[in-house]
Amino acid sequence: MSSRAPLLAVGLLAASFATPSYAAAQPAAESWWRHVQVLAHDSLKGRDTGSPGHESAARYIAEQLRAAGLQPAGSDGWFQRVAFVEVALDASGVQLALREGGQWTPLALGRDLRLTARPATGNVEAPLVFAGYGLSLPEAGVDDLAGLDLRGKVVVHVNGVPNGLSAPLQAHGARSRWQAMQRAGAVGVIAIGAGGVWNEAAPGAAGSTVSLVDPTLDDTRGQRVGGTANPALAARLLAGSGIVWDTVVARVQRGAPLPAGALTGALRATLPTVRRTLTSPNVVGLIPGTDPTWRDEIVVYSAHSDHVGTFKGPVLTGDSIFNGAMDNASGMATLIETARLVAARGGNKRTLAFVAVTAEEKGLLGSRYFAAHPSFARGTIVANLNTDMFLPLIPLRGVFAYGYDESDLADDLDAVVKARGLEVLPDPEPEQNRFVRSDQYSFIRQGIPALAFKVGYRSGTPEEKTWQAWVRDHYHKLSDDATQPVDFEAAAGFNALYADLALRVANRSTRPVWRPNSFFAKPVVP
Repeated sequence: MSSRAPLLAVGLLAASFATPSYAAAQPAAESWWRHVQVLAHDSLKGRDTGSPGHESAARYIAEQLRAAGLQPAGSDGWFQRVAFVEVALDASGVQLALREGGQWTPLALGRDLRLTARPATGNVEAPLVFAGYGLSLPEAGVDDLAGLDLRGKVVVHVNGVPNGLSAPLQAHGARSRWQAMQRAGAVGVIAIGAGGVWNEAAPGAAGSTVSLVDPTLDDTRGQRVGGTANPALAARLLAGSGIVWDTVVARVQRGAPLPAGALTGALRATLPTVRRTLTSPNVVGLIPGTDPTWRDEIVVYSAHSDHVGTFKGPVLTGDSIFNGAMDNASGMATLIETARLVAARGGNKRTLAFVAVTAEEKGLLGSRYFAAHPSFARGTIVANLNTDMFLPLIPLRGVFAYGYDESDLADDLDAVVKARGLEVLPDPEPEQNRFVRSDQYSFIRQGIPALAFKVGYRSGTPEEKTWQAWVRDHYHKLSDDATQPVDFEAAAGFNALYADLALRVANRSTRPVWRPNSFFAKPVVP
């Protein structure tokens, strides 16, 4: 992929989009919209990690960064190849049983348990232990694992969080459950939803899952069995332990602490798997810094280039492609346009890196690898600014900034937002855990201050209805394509704001730092 010929070939697709398809497009958003149209085109088949469509997208992105005047900064020209392993359960050979009252009772995949294959997945017979919410945040006064013997056990926990945790801590705690369990010796984990909803018609096992080959970066390492249980099974799992499921549900609804302890049962699972290896590229371009003192400090701008591919079930509408126009061709187009705008302005004292990361949809894997193994020959990453599905569907009056309270990058954002007559708006849905649901989290885990952004709204407004309707009707659906009604003025304003922020962070007099009271002031890499 390092030769120029494949890069130029991708330009033929771009040439077919000479102008935006909407007459109302703002001139400043025309090139942004062309990038969206290319990356969300049917020919790329949803840009799934490791697919030919994603390879084409990566070549297009590299060509656009080259045209903007950036320097290649991957391990192979513009590209940093990342190795993955894809694992799927062979559902025909799966056997499950629960030991209750001294007897083994068969369980059904799909009806009782949904399991997700991991690199370590294999046959297991292990006692069960209940760990409440399953959170281990001793610094915040919450540690559901304290005092439990998890060695060789499968941990059962409720999906939820107690009251009193900030949104970032809720998000981090939920995402890091397994790492804490694994360090304590657990071999598996089973989550139960307290809402009681279970669709038996849903697939019995998740489709194939993708993990990094590097075991030190595999957040599921050591997990031999993992998945979710039908809430109807919960009372049987807890039977004989003195923990009553109905009481647990009532406490979860209040956000109250939960009991924990060893259970009387055990899980037996025979889990044959099918595996294959694949690679997929991050794309990396640099605008070198001009200051001899600061140029080795690097500010990384990131957006993910992948999406989820094609629909694997029966197609009823004639459309089987998850085009991913908003998620995340829009953010990728903003990355390209920001690189172009900043390169044209020049004057950045720190080096700016523009990184299109792969495998975000597989669990932030491309950024996880890059943050741990950046492809730069020299330099220190001092900040990350990330855009993922920023949703320019409503007028730009303000932005959501995930991580705003955690570092002094907020001061830079405040300045550029104020200069454009905008504002930073409060996150109306902290329970959605967006702080850890995109690639900024990979940098945060390495101790690097970070922010992520979306076009914002105030609760109770028509803009909220538009925003929420899109998430309900189009997020990760076949309809997320280039026919959606985009507010081009909002897109143009967002891109300009983003470029302003890039130069401000590149030229600030001190490197970004965490707020003293931020949980993330220390790296949270396990």
